Amino acid sequence: MVSQQLQIEVLRRITPELSQLVVLPAEGTINCRKLRLESVLEVDGEKYVGLYLSNDAASKNSVIKAIYKLFIYDQLHAEHIQKEGEDYFLGKSDDGFCCKVALNKFNSKNSGLLVHDCCIFGAEVLEAFACKLDKEGISESLSLNKDTTPRIYTWVIKDVSKSNVVLKSDAFAAGGYNWSISLYPNLATYKDFLAIFLNMDNSVNLAPKTRVYVEYSFCLLDQRNDKHLKRTVTSLFSSGSTSSWGWREFLSWKDVQDPSRGFLRNETCIVEASVVILGVDTIA
Repeated sequence: MVSQQLQIEVLRRITPELSQLVVLPAEGTINCRKLRLESVLEVDGEKYVGLYLSNDAASKNSVIKAIYKLFIYDQLHAEHIQKEGEDYFLGKSDDGFCCKVALNKFNSKNSGLLVHDCCIFGAEVLEAFACKLDKEGISESLSLNKDTTPRIYTWVIKDVSKSNVVLKSDAFAAGGYNWSISLYPNLATYKDFLAIFLNMDNSVNLAPKTRVYVEYSFCLLDQRNDKHLKRTVTSLFSSGSTSSWGWREFLSWKDVQDPSRGFLRNETCIVEASVVILGVDTIA
């Protein structure tokens, strides 16, 4: 699932102009998802704080179907006021359903919704499909995966500092694709650094104009102090030159060799990779 929680600082008395936005998710066809919080919602004479998922940045020729939850967090009782549903978003500034709470309840000290002038709200996208049609009739679609359980792979690398070639891990499976890790230990290509990349090994088998939307991380384990170094990013993998992504300067080679850091012990490094397939982007 793609989820995001946002903490917003607001005034005790919400003004009608209040509008807080957050992009969700960070990359891909449906990066137009935004949260909008406003207080100008009135039903039968009573004012409400309303939370929407908005299609603010999408073009008029895009259609998005999403199943999602909206929530406003009760900070005193560790509970959510939430609403779940399904909506179609057609073009720019098309709002979905509303998760609302009475304004007087929101401002009440006992509600837990506004604590120290801070409220917490967010959204969780359970499933989404996006389609975009350009002037030439070419469509682009992004389908998000329901199951985003990460695949964890641990790679123990021996004799790292003695190597003068690119090191490559065994292949491992994640989300129906085969992956491997390439590590450059202070080689001329990335001199004075440890460089590390995630490779899609079977990218040649992808259908034409298909990209896989992946969130992945590398964690270099500190074998001495447990102060591990972890970096996370999201990328679109496809066939050809975009089948490998990572960090050219993951860590300076000097820090890798520093005994006090614990990253290199008995000439051995340990890298833990996490790979999550968020969705598949297709151009037809």
